[in-house]
Amino acid sequence: MKKSLAGSAVLLTLVLAGGLAGNAAQASTSPATSQTAAATQALSPEQTSALAAKLNALRPTGGSTLAAQLNAQVAIDDDLSAAVIPTACNPSTPVRDWAAAQRADWTAADQQFADAVNSFQPLLYDALLWPQDAGSTFGLTGEFSTDITHTFRDLGRFWDIDPAGIRLVPMKGTMLTDPARMYRFFHVVYGLPDAISTSLAAEVVTGMNQPKFDYGNHPYFSFNAFAYPGAVIPGFVVPKMIVMGDGVLEAFKAIGYSDVTAQAILAHEYGHHVQFQDNLFASTLTGSEASRRTELMADSFAAYFLTHSRGDALQYKRIQQFDQVFFQLGDCGFTNLSHHGTHTQRLRAVDWGYSIVSSAPNQGHIMPSRTFAGLFETQLPAIVA
Repeated sequence: MKKSLAGSAVLLTLVLAGGLAGNAAQASTSPATSQTAAATQALSPEQTSALAAKLNALRPTGGSTLAAQLNAQVAIDDDLSAAVIPTACNPSTPVRDWAAAQRADWTAADQQFADAVNSFQPLLYDALLWPQDAGSTFGLTGEFSTDITHTFRDLGRFWDIDPAGIRLVPMKGTMLTDPARMYRFFHVVYGLPDAISTSLAAEVVTGMNQPKFDYGNHPYFSFNAFAYPGAVIPGFVVPKMIVMGDGVLEAFKAIGYSDVTAQAILAHEYGHHVQFQDNLFASTLTGSEASRRTELMADSFAAYFLTHSRGDALQYKRIQQFDQVFFQLGDCGFTNLSHHGTHTQRLRAVDWGYSIVSSAPNQGHIMPSRTFAGLFETQLPAIVA
């Protein structure tokens, strides 16, 4: 799933270079280093609303911040929490119902605060700029680590692109309760002054360090996954990356899809790296039609890998069941530049990808990625019809 920075999911790790690397290191040694010291008491509803308003007022809107530079130059994938419900779909899908239930004890002030924090996109930028701090486990207890690392390895062997340099990074909400990392985020990414960054980090950590927010681990904050092709931004060399958020993994685990969720999402995101290296984003299509084409192609790449005997060799019936739920998070935003295709179109793309596997005369042969893409281009009009 590929989108803009405000979009969705699979990322690429960064190596700090130049002056900003020094700023980041300095930020990490700020006085705001004690998590417990900044989180000694919960905020009242009035304080929570006031903090939300403060965050909204302090967020810079100009183009000079590091965040603005990343937004201008980085193409990232799927912010699933922001997906639009397709008009032909029932909005009361299992995963949406589960996500809503996780916020059942939130007050209006809580939601305002959570939205204000998310509007800064702290987990996304932290993973992008300091991936080494995210660790190497996937899922709240690391329960998805084996599936993800094995699937990532298998994807690198399966597709005929160079897997070297693609980094696999988790997105974890624990960053939201770490004063030093929050200080660094506000100070480096948004350029807020030292004193403001220190006090704001402490206030946000205090607000997050509550059971209702799962001490930062609430799925609302990490319901995301994205692919990133790499870039050079002043002060940073941003490598190729796939980022997998704990929130999206936990959501589908909770509704019974833990056996296929990590593999399916990762296979789609890796499909974008195939597109990056094969220059498959080039097209005569523009706007939302161009985005829909690349997303549906990535869906097809994923289905081909997931069901191929030399890929993940998963049962297609199970993949279909997962996709029926997952693609409810798709959209019918036909004028949206990050349009992914409707629920029906995405399922058609998956069905077609599987049909290439099931109809192959040589079941052990892996089709070259450019050949597969060429067949997809021919099939695309039928998929979107």
